Amino acid sequence: MSEPTPNPYLLQVPLYIAGKSPEEAREALGLNDVLKLASNENPLGPSPMAVAALQGALAEAHRYPGIAERDLRRRLAIHLGRGLSENHFIIGNGATDVLRMIAQTFIFGGGETVACRVSFPLFGLLPTMFGGKPILIDPAEDYSIDLDSVLGAVTQDTRIVWLCSPNNPTGIVLTARSVEALLAELPQGVVVVMDESYCDYVDDPSAVDAIEHVVRGRNLIAVRSFSKSAGLANLRVGYGIARPELIEYLMHAVLPFNTGSPAIQAAIASLDDLDYHNHSRQLIQEERAFLFQGLTGLGLRAIASQANFVLAVGVPGGGQWLADQLLQSGVIVRPMRDFGLPDAIRVSVGRREQTERFLAALKGILDTRRSIPPSGSLP
Repeated sequence: MSEPTPNPYLLQVPLYIAGKSPEEAREALGLNDVLKLASNENPLGPSPMAVAALQGALAEAHRYPGIAERDLRRRLAIHLGRGLSENHFIIGNGATDVLRMIAQTFIFGGGETVACRVSFPLFGLLPTMFGGKPILIDPAEDYSIDLDSVLGAVTQDTRIVWLCSPNNPTGIVLTARSVEALLAELPQGVVVVMDESYCDYVDDPSAVDAIEHVVRGRNLIAVRSFSKSAGLANLRVGYGIARPELIEYLMHAVLPFNTGSPAIQAAIASLDDLDYHNHSRQLIQEERAFLFQGLTGLGLRAIASQANFVLAVGVPGGGQWLADQLLQSGVIVRPMRDFGLPDAIRVSVGRREQTERFLAALKGILDTRRSIPPSGSLP
């Protein structure tokens, strides 16, 4: 029997490896008490109003979604204001699905994309999946996205510039001034994609506001998610915001019934859960400062973050070794090799007691390592 012929583009795409789950850690290591600080999940859990709406919608789980997607687009337009209409939005099965739609829409016939090497890995994987060519540029010395280098990498074949603010995994925001300068110089046919999955945690007044450029009619698509700010990562609801002409293009890449009505109803309800959002924002801003101070207090170089995680770079033994050691203590963090930083770990912001547990485990590992003579066997 002859073998089937797979898509050669897909064979060039490395498998995306998600962060280890507590269930995997318990099964592999026999651990009972596992703390996960690897996937930037909301430490408060899901929005209570979203949970109530989800429970109420489950009685209709046997039906197809109907107009739920349209209802969410209308509610988002009201929620965000600024003259946006339902035609400025597209709904996806998580923000990653929206990114997939964008790549599928604009990458064809060998088109190029430009992104920072130290950013969300899908920016490099998606163009390859659809037969395009990803151009990855190095970050600046402070690990920020070097927009001058991004602009310098743009050619006549460039279709998309992928940006992320706050950037995953650094947590660094792009400034309004720097993005404005980039947009002024880019060729008109290039689409800028701004992943803003962590925008609800930003308190830097100089940060870019991607919706401003959408309202001004720029070729920019802002991508957001309910996974972090509403605590709905497991329900997979994301959305894109762009001028209606771009949204109409993207609609051709939407799969039928790509997001279920119960998930959409939960997302809609979460928009009104102001107490939850305020508590979540306050918690993240306070606890990321505590996490940052804890990392630097242990002698590590941490990057000041505007997201719900903190990156530590140049860690002893490398990111994978340190993550493996922490896992033995029942703490899961994310090594950053797949994000372009083999010497780094990313740690999600948790509640105070969770962060204290992580820092205690980290201190024990670092103290042990420092006590072993140079001829020891540690990496």
